[in-house]
Amino acid sequence: MLNGSPTLPCPPTRDRPLFQDKVLALVEEAGPCLVVPGRDEDAAALCEVDERLTLLGSSLTSGPGTAVLQAYDKAATPLLLAGSALSMARTAATAPDALELAWRVGYPLLIKPRYGNASHGVRFAHAEDELRAHFTSGQDVAQEFVPLEPYDRRPWDRVKDPHAQDGEYSVQLLIGPLGHHLGCFITRNNLNQGVPRLVEVVDAGALGVADQAHRALTRHGAWGAWNLQGRRTANGGIRFFEINARPTGLTGLRARLGFNELDQLYEACVLRRPPQPAQPPGPGLVIDVHVPEHRTREVPLEDGRATS
Repeated sequence: MLNGSPTLPCPPTRDRPLFQDKVLALVEEAGPCLVVPGRDEDAAALCEVDERLTLLGSSLTSGPGTAVLQAYDKAATPLLLAGSALSMARTAATAPDALELAWRVGYPLLIKPRYGNASHGVRFAHAEDELRAHFTSGQDVAQEFVPLEPYDRRPWDRVKDPHAQDGEYSVQLLIGPLGHHLGCFITRNNLNQGVPRLVEVVDAGALGVADQAHRALTRHGAWGAWNLQGRRTANGGIRFFEINARPTGLTGLRARLGFNELDQLYEACVLRRPPQPAQPPGPGLVIDVHVPEHRTREVPLEDGRATS
């Protein structure tokens, strides 16, 4: 859309009603059958008009709206996994609860905007005075910091920076409109200010979280593309600290690797037929996403072999 007619780009979501009206007008004029939010704030805004989109013959890539809005309210996000076999980082939404959380889990704590995303506005509180100074009830949440465990380190991790966004696991889950499991693709990502640098394909079956995530989300009626982000813990499991209800920035890369989630969702949500099983690559592939022309480069593994 951004490369096409100048009448097509939408206004920013900070003007929510104008954004929603523009999208609805575009859908009515152009008739797309699948509307894909490009950013988390887009997903939250679009789910509020999902019924109107349906009347125009179009579908979003994630739903239902109640679950989507819960995912983008960090105070409510842990409820999506409550009672499931998955672990969510402990989160506090008020200043007294944040102080109690610090007493229970220790410092540092992460302070995040309650409705923020993409690592914008995230700060560390290393002591009580910093927590009191930087935390605003109603606007922020405080969350336990999940460190990168030594056993999960890679040679290319930034070991001298304990706060680096290394070793973050991204679980991209696809759920059909009737709740059936369409596929799961897991990567271990190193990021810089929220943008992936190195992407390592992980064996989804070995981690055992795909079925657990599917059961946890479908309890809330979830369907479409859902993304869970977390880190490995000392017991080998994953503790999640964020949930997003949309295709993510790695959607194109996953498609090139054989996991084309938009094709899958088009088949399932629009054509209402079972899609062909996705064929993602085997685990161990490491991709440097900053290499020109999207080429991969060789990255040494711990045993001296090289993968690209």
